[in-house]
Amino acid sequence: MRIDSSSVSLYGSSTSVERHTKDESLKAWVGTTRPVFEGENNTGILTSPIFAQPENPLQLSQEGIKALEDQMSSASACKACDDDEYLLSLSDEDEMKIYLLQKMVEYFTGKRLKLIIPKKIRLNDSRPQNATPQPAQAPQRQGWGIEYDMRESHYEKQTMSFSAKGSVKTSDGRKINFDLDLNLSREFASTRSLSIRAGDAAIKVDPLVVNFGSASASLTDKKYQFDIDADGTKDQISFTGEGSGFLAFDINNDGIVNNGMELFGPQSGNGFSDLAEYDEDRNGWIDENDDIYSKLRIWTKDEDGKDQLFALGAKGIGAIYLGNVTTSFDLKQSGAETSANKSLGSIARSGVFLRENGLAGTIQHVDLTI
Repeated sequence: MRIDSSSVSLYGSSTSVERHTKDESLKAWVGTTRPVFEGENNTGILTSPIFAQPENPLQLSQEGIKALEDQMSSASACKACDDDEYLLSLSDEDEMKIYLLQKMVEYFTGKRLKLIIPKKIRLNDSRPQNATPQPAQAPQRQGWGIEYDMRESHYEKQTMSFSAKGSVKTSDGRKINFDLDLNLSREFASTRSLSIRAGDAAIKVDPLVVNFGSASASLTDKKYQFDIDADGTKDQISFTGEGSGFLAFDINNDGIVNNGMELFGPQSGNGFSDLAEYDEDRNGWIDENDDIYSKLRIWTKDEDGKDQLFALGAKGIGAIYLGNVTTSFDLKQSGAETSANKSLGSIARSGVFLRENGLAGTIQHVDLTI
């Protein structure tokens, strides 16, 4: 092809957007009650999109960093030991988290802590096989708490447009018109988050939840005051979502669930085992053959947050099966605000109940974060 003459118009443009955000929040307190921090409402949820920053951030000195590196090197060397005899071992990352938590607690409490942390746990349990396990105790408060949350996001978007339009005349008399458009784009987004809870911030208690009108348990973002661990101090807890309620035994018949002693699980750590103690005929069910059946209540709240107690029969429940299996599932806050993904609790175990009409529903052991 030989070009005699031409008229060509070219156009090109491009855009590029890149955003990187990192939000961090560190809250620490001394005492048995978590205070309401600046930027939170009385539900414990941040009302400001900016994470709270400590006035005096905790920093490690160069000597401290070197000591930490030496400690990590020693831990790595220890891993050359015979791992066949062990079941679990702490990773370098786990040890670093524990070390930093220790320093944070010492910084905020002014007390020096001595932690005894096993490097590894042996497979062969030295406990006699016929030893009777001790019942789990209610979680004891440490008198301090630490909450650390970090969320980091990265976003990239790039576009490019190119166009060419023109006409050419060749030496052999041809006239060629052309029109070309090219558009390219790419987009990338990533998010990572980290949450660490220590002291009283890490405490979970585990009542039974009856899902009479829902398939599974859910928890409210809103917090309510209730002494769930029966230690005389009211805790901030999430309540069951719509269609669910806590299984309760109104021991003193006052029409009120006074504290966690009247729920199944907060004191022992196993609500199904607590309930099984009332299975008088040992048939594996709590039904009308058992005296407690008529005394059990489902504790819910109405739209205004007022307490309601329903008998099992009022919700059509005829019997509760005492068998259950592990069904670990985290329950977290939803939404786009900075407090999203914060732990409300977790489903630990699940079982079933039967309605009078023959249909089945679920009853679950839920660990509440307090």
